[in-house]
Amino acid sequence: MDRNLRLLGIGVGIRSLGSALYFPFLALFLHSVLSVGYFEIGIIVAGVGVVQLPFSLAGGLLTDRIGRKNLILSGLGSEAVATLGLAYAFELHSLGGAIAAAIVGGSIATASGPAFSAYIADFAVGSERTRGFTWFRIGFNAGYSAGVTMGGLLVATLGFAWAVGLAAAVVGGGALLMLFALDPSPFDRALGIARAPQTRTVTGTTDPPTGSLRQSLSALARDRPAIQVAVGFALGGIFLGQWPITFPLFVHNVLGISYSLLGLGLALNGLVVVFGQSATTEAVLGRRHTTIFILGLALTAVAYLGLGVAGLFLILPTVVFFLAVAVLTFGENLVTIPLSTLPSNLAPPREVGSYNGAFQTIGGVGFLFAVIVGGWVLSLTANPFLIWAFLAAPAIPAVILLRWAARRIPIGADRA
Repeated sequence: MDRNLRLLGIGVGIRSLGSALYFPFLALFLHSVLSVGYFEIGIIVAGVGVVQLPFSLAGGLLTDRIGRKNLILSGLGSEAVATLGLAYAFELHSLGGAIAAAIVGGSIATASGPAFSAYIADFAVGSERTRGFTWFRIGFNAGYSAGVTMGGLLVATLGFAWAVGLAAAVVGGGALLMLFALDPSPFDRALGIARAPQTRTVTGTTDPPTGSLRQSLSALARDRPAIQVAVGFALGGIFLGQWPITFPLFVHNVLGISYSLLGLGLALNGLVVVFGQSATTEAVLGRRHTTIFILGLALTAVAYLGLGVAGLFLILPTVVFFLAVAVLTFGENLVTIPLSTLPSNLAPPREVGSYNGAFQTIGGVGFLFAVIVGGWVLSLTANPFLIWAFLAAPAIPAVILLRWAARRIPIGADRA
């Protein structure tokens, strides 16, 4: 694997470590410390997400025009500053300040997301591209596993504000590493050559490596199979997106899992990725991305419905909790392969960033519905099994839409 892809994996691992120090415990802090209700938590998270939605598409269009590395560095540095502001808001117990900081930091992180995906796609094609995204995910989850383990202890001993402050320092360190160690991608170099004054002087005109904004938006709007896949991913994401908010609330408040055990369970999620993602990827190479996503949804459903049964009958809740984390993480390992790779495969060569931004924007809509629906279902019924049965419902139309779209996608693009 290219040295730069390894460095990118390390950098995103550092960033993930920082955010994992506090983000998995965010809903618990809002509920337990600031006395925010379940449904209100969903509204707050969704409201922040609504503001951030346009930034995925804007970031995708931007990275095709200013370059991958420039947007990655700007995103990481600005995210560190915004996270520091979030720490200060939590120290003051200011819900308004925390929401404002979360909007700024989340928007910046959202805008830089397509640049990471496009950077990987610039270096690899075919199965090697799938492997490149796999190592990116391994780096992310290695950092996540370490961060969430330390985060549970930091939140319990130092308090939430200090944990967020340390997170800001960690993300800033990742930005410095990327600044000095990461090389421009092939696309970045081509973009620099196309804009060089001497190039224009010698050749007269230079064909830029990307088109106009109008061309990018038109290409996206005309690509119906890609839109169908993106909507299918978003519908599945309404179910998959229960992990960061509904899951910790359910296992702590319904199953009675302590903060410490919750932290260990979240760390197990990261470890299953670190030690299992590569083997999972190799096992499915050559299969359709759409089929891989559907299988991942099925495993996730088994895990979540199992949690519902454990809560309903009080059957070994701690054991079922750890088993469910392992099973749903294998499902997550599967769905991440098409989520990360298929947008780049479907994109025309000059629109890789734009397609990744569009997919992340549509996926963001699914996440918004996930947090709203999750909070609503938790407040709607106390039946543990019905909670997860209701939340699994959007996965059904997702499967139907992806099966339909698969018939119209070029076979080479849909192969892992």
